[in-house]
Amino acid sequence: MLFWFIGLPINVASADDWFRDAEEAYPDVTSHFAQQFDYPRASRSQSGEVMLASHYQPVVTTTEVDLRPTTLSPPEPPNLLPVSAKFVQPATASVDPVLQNFSGRQFMSESRRLDIGFDFYSAPSFDEGLIIYGDNVAMKIGGYVKADFIYDFNPIDSTDSFVTTDIPVGAPPRTNSRFHARQTRMSFDTRWLSINDDVVRIYVEGDFFSDDDQFRLRHAYGESGHLLVGRTFTTFTDTSAAPATLDFEGSVSAVNRRQAQARWTTNFLREDLEVAVAVEDTRFIVEAPMGIMGESRSPSPDFVGHLRLDKDWGQFQIASLHRVGGFQPDGQEVLTRYAWGFNFTGVMLVRPRTKAYYQIVFGDGIGSYRGLPDAAPISATQSDLLSMVGWMVGMTHDWNDEWSSNFTYAENTLDNLPGQSGDDVHETTYLAVNLIWQPTDRFRIGTEYLYGIRENINGDVGAANRLQTSFIFDLP
Repeated sequence: MLFWFIGLPINVASADDWFRDAEEAYPDVTSHFAQQFDYPRASRSQSGEVMLASHYQPVVTTTEVDLRPTTLSPPEPPNLLPVSAKFVQPATASVDPVLQNFSGRQFMSESRRLDIGFDFYSAPSFDEGLIIYGDNVAMKIGGYVKADFIYDFNPIDSTDSFVTTDIPVGAPPRTNSRFHARQTRMSFDTRWLSINDDVVRIYVEGDFFSDDDQFRLRHAYGESGHLLVGRTFTTFTDTSAAPATLDFEGSVSAVNRRQAQARWTTNFLREDLEVAVAVEDTRFIVEAPMGIMGESRSPSPDFVGHLRLDKDWGQFQIASLHRVGGFQPDGQEVLTRYAWGFNFTGVMLVRPRTKAYYQIVFGDGIGSYRGLPDAAPISATQSDLLSMVGWMVGMTHDWNDEWSSNFTYAENTLDNLPGQSGDDVHETTYLAVNLIWQPTDRFRIGTEYLYGIRENINGDVGAANRLQTSFIFDLP
């Protein structure tokens, strides 16, 4: 007699063995596929053989099939990251849709960075760090804490920065020590997309290099596309050729003046040639003759422009300045003179880890761009424009990824006028050599040697030597 169990034939000889094993391993399964009796009973197969049934009555067939439990393999475990990697972004992660509109962008007003040495002039990079952003707007908070430890071996009246015109001539010997953190800076770089998808930028930066260490405005401008309006470095300068000195003052010929302006910058004839024109605030300094009372006047703004060639291996710039300065004696009309100046600057890679830079500046009535007078007396009743010539050479070298050095030498000479006093400055010299170490990210330690000379009109000379050590902690 044939029995069918869920349509599968079973060999009679192996059925009891299978169900005996199955009852121990799978009691729930066997209860669904057999009939349970209260007592053992016998049954007769089709061949007439009598066999003893167990408490479970299996259904059998003559066809042999293996119904023993198969070996089960557990599923593959999920690919989980370790706990230490929970903040790690995968390599294929997409850039934030807001930040990708602003990072990696160079504005028309910015000079090229050759990534040699340390940059103390440009705005912090927008690609990383402390960035707050919302709907199509982002703000980078940047800056650094800079603590300066200064020791002067000779007399100099400017104790916080190395101003060579403040070297006293003929002063008794003295030394001086000074600790301060006035160069500490804070900056706020805010960017957003306009309705035509152009990036609009507002940049504000300040430090504490002022009387009583009050917060002082350095930069405050907005720019979009070709237009910049606000206070920043004059168009007459080129910060890419500025020396990387730990000293705050810098070279005696470098033009570090920051003033309010409206500037238009665009490419000229080709992509690597840039032209900029600007109308800028003016300051005209007049040394009046003895006995003549009056005030300096600024009848016109400063009209400034530059032409810049920008290559991957260097940058070269020619800048010109034109303005009208004036002086008004008490009770009289304003006396005016036309003033002008040129500034030639350049920086280039001479080796993969070395860059060289230079500057030549000259003109009539531009001394205020270096903190000097623009006009001086020629007689007891008259003044005239003061001519100035300055030049600088320097080199910055990265010894490796942690160590960097900078060398700067500069001179500045005034073409003095007959009405000036013999103890007025005629020429100044500036030399700076430093070694800067960056042991960890965002922390630098540097030591700099400074040497300066002041020569007066009468030939008297004063010199000063200074050693300065700086600790710099950059914001992320």
